[in-house]
Amino acid sequence: MRFSIRAKLLAALGVDLLLMLALGTFAVFQMGRMNEKAIFVQERTIPSLNANSQIQLLINDYRVKQIEYLVIARNEFDRARTEGLMSDIEASMASLLSRYQPLVDSDEERARLENVSTAWAALVDANWNQFIPAARLTDSSNSGNIQPTFSRMNPLYNRLNLAAAQLAQESERQADAAFAVVENAYQTSRYVITADTVLALIISAGIGFILSGRIANRLGRLTFATVEVANGNLGRSVTDDTHDEVGTLAGNFNRMVDSLREQRSTLQQRNLELEDSLRRQQQLMADLVRQRQAEEEALRAQAAAEAASQAKSMFLATMSHELRTPMNAVLGYAQLLRLNAAARGNDEVIPQLDRILAAGRHLTTIINNVLDFSKIEQGKIDLDIVEFSISTLIDEVDGIIVPLVARNQNRLTILCPPDIGSMQADQTKVRQILFNLLSNAAKFTREGRITLRVWTSADSEYILFEVIDTGIGIPAEKLDRLFTPFTQVDSSVTRRFEGTGLGLALSRQLCRVMGGDISVTSAVGAGSTFTVVLPRHVAALTAQTMHAPLTLYLPPLAELTTSSTNGLQLEAGRL
Repeated sequence: MRFSIRAKLLAALGVDLLLMLALGTFAVFQMGRMNEKAIFVQERTIPSLNANSQIQLLINDYRVKQIEYLVIARNEFDRARTEGLMSDIEASMASLLSRYQPLVDSDEERARLENVSTAWAALVDANWNQFIPAARLTDSSNSGNIQPTFSRMNPLYNRLNLAAAQLAQESERQADAAFAVVENAYQTSRYVITADTVLALIISAGIGFILSGRIANRLGRLTFATVEVANGNLGRSVTDDTHDEVGTLAGNFNRMVDSLREQRSTLQQRNLELEDSLRRQQQLMADLVRQRQAEEEALRAQAAAEAASQAKSMFLATMSHELRTPMNAVLGYAQLLRLNAAARGNDEVIPQLDRILAAGRHLTTIINNVLDFSKIEQGKIDLDIVEFSISTLIDEVDGIIVPLVARNQNRLTILCPPDIGSMQADQTKVRQILFNLLSNAAKFTREGRITLRVWTSADSEYILFEVIDTGIGIPAEKLDRLFTPFTQVDSSVTRRFEGTGLGLALSRQLCRVMGGDISVTSAVGAGSTFTVVLPRHVAALTAQTMHAPLTLYLPPLAELTTSSTNGLQLEAGRL
């Protein structure tokens, strides 16, 4: 056989593809017919049926208004109102008949639509020229019998109803005809698809049966030869004179047997080489064991370091408690001394006492930060969840931070919507976070502007506090060290500005404990922006959602300060 197995299979596939192509062409044609009729039903038949229903409703409504004119309209006001309603119905009918014109699809339907238009025009003409004058005459003569007046309109109504019914019948006939075409196309498509599928299956099965039988016999001979070679008979070969893939496989099999005979003599040498390789692998395994032992020692050292860190945290917590008690006493006595000095007029010692009080308060703040940080590291931080007004909290922070901002001749701007509402969180820790960020901005900004703005997320589930300053800024490569405990950005800044490097790290930890976080953007010489995101209801958070990443939209500062529709309060230039 001169043809390859691939060519044979491709020929069988080509026959199937031709059948599928014919089937697809026929199906596309039939679907086109069905789609055409479906569009006709959607764009013509259904709107025309709806229009017929509306025509009948307007006819009935017109007749009701005539009855009201006879029975209810007893004065000129009622007659004028009823006549106006009749005019509205006539305008609606004229618009409806005008819209019906593009829906006409046959001469028969056009003739029946003309009948409806003619009958309606006759009814309207009789209404204004006969019915209304007769109704007014009957009412003025007080005859009390309105039946003859209304009965004169019955033939016109009967004619109009008959014309409308015939128009509706024509629309229904067109719908039935379109449905019949769709149903006929569907039945024809089903029969053709079934026949084509059966024919394709028969042809495919026949070709597959013939090819598989011949290929199976030849592969059986090749399999028998491989079994004998596997049993050690390297003198076995396969005879196959065909030029397809199986014949090529048989030739390759014979060459493989020849190669095996040649390679048998080299097996002993390869075995020696494998033994050498095994010894090297054993040595490598011993090295891996020693490396594993070194890793275990490193893990033990890491555990010891973590235990030492835990002990350090406990020590800091204990020492913070021990230091805070005498520090409170020092501050109390210093305050008493200042009061006594002021009362006695010893103004020369008041500045020294003020320095003692300032240094004591600064040291108390450091002690409190160390205590809170150690509690967080030990997982023992407690949250006092209460509901509080955000605007009130901002006012409190403003009153505390104003003197610190004014120290370096800075200006403080607060942007907060008056209707921002309340939040459910630890008010003390939220205040501490804002104070840390604002004091940090005041420390690194001189004769500049510091902005605190408050915003909510799109779903109002998160509160955003943004602290913007025009200070010295932070290099991009050093932002990752910003929230590291007891660390400042670099040594040069450390020499110029005081601080323990703990405020930002503590603020981030407090935010994360309450289910939020802090992010920062900065440019050297242009200032920094710290954004705090906190849930509006901290108590409702779960363990999974407390550290989930937040993706929130915050408008630029320009929009907040210029838009009058955002409901913001702007206090610019306040010190």
